[in-house]
Amino acid sequence: MNGIKKREAVLIAAIYCICIAFMTYQLLVAKNNQAVIFCIMFTVLLTALITALILLIHRYMQSVLVQLSEMVASLIDMREAEVVSVLNDDLLSKLQSQVLKLLRILKSQNIKLRNEKNEIKSLISDISHQLKTSLANLKIYVSFIMDEDIDPLMRTEYLKNIDNQLDKLNWLMESMIKMTRLESGIIQLNREESSLNDMLMTSLKQIYQKAIKKNIEIVFIPLERDTRLSIDQRWTAEAITNILDNSVKYTQESGKIKIQVHKYELFIRIDIEDNGVGFNENEVNDIFKRFYRGKNSNGIDGVGIGLYLSREIISMQDGYIKAKSVSGKGSMFSVFLPLQSY
Repeated sequence: MNGIKKREAVLIAAIYCICIAFMTYQLLVAKNNQAVIFCIMFTVLLTALITALILLIHRYMQSVLVQLSEMVASLIDMREAEVVSVLNDDLLSKLQSQVLKLLRILKSQNIKLRNEKNEIKSLISDISHQLKTSLANLKIYVSFIMDEDIDPLMRTEYLKNIDNQLDKLNWLMESMIKMTRLESGIIQLNREESSLNDMLMTSLKQIYQKAIKKNIEIVFIPLERDTRLSIDQRWTAEAITNILDNSVKYTQESGKIKIQVHKYELFIRIDIEDNGVGFNENEVNDIFKRFYRGKNSNGIDGVGIGLYLSREIISMQDGYIKAKSVSGKGSMFSVFLPLQSY
């Protein structure tokens, strides 16, 4: 600002010097008083006009700099302040519009970063809880086995429990690795033309033995003619397997699971229906969250990753999953997959 004032003072002084020199010259060459008076009046008027113009420009520039300073301050403070009227159609108004747009982008990114930070905290907390529970159980069973007077049958039972806990830990680690690799984009789904029936049969084979152990009847109603979809067969089978495994887990002994395929103009719908414990209607938006366990899951093994992984895999292939249930009367998951990639 001081630099501007100095330049203005020098400019005004230069104008005065030129005007004085001009008047002096006119006085020397002028031959009558009227010409001298006119010359003086013209010079004074011109000097006054130029001085006023310079002062007005200075005031305008000062106002612009103040407004720019307020814009920068609002950006630093992350607050949306309209320094200039949005109705003005000038460069300053356009600059303010760009600053406000940048501010909204920064706010959106801050919210996203804050949410991601909270998700990471929640994830670490959930993982810690899952690991602590299994490790605590292992420690208890190991302490029992170390007792030399323990009954051989009880020792065998404890060893089975340890094996189950190790399987649970192994499944938890594998699921979390899959989850983090999918979320970070390390795993890229390789979509290619694949048989729908082959994919579904791959999934059914994965849970068949578990269903047999619980005497659960599995009914599979495929399409009359096999359909080919643009999917990653391996990962899509993983998503369907997780849903089927969930159905087997939450269906009582001698229950029933029905898998039926419907074909529409744009989508294939795969319905997986069971007559298990189901979930409450108000939980429908929560069951696909990481590590969420339904209110009806007490006493049933699980960590709440399967459905989350299924939704991520299906969503990455332009599909989606719907779920509905009546608590205590079973549930139905409908997987929608596009007939062609977009």
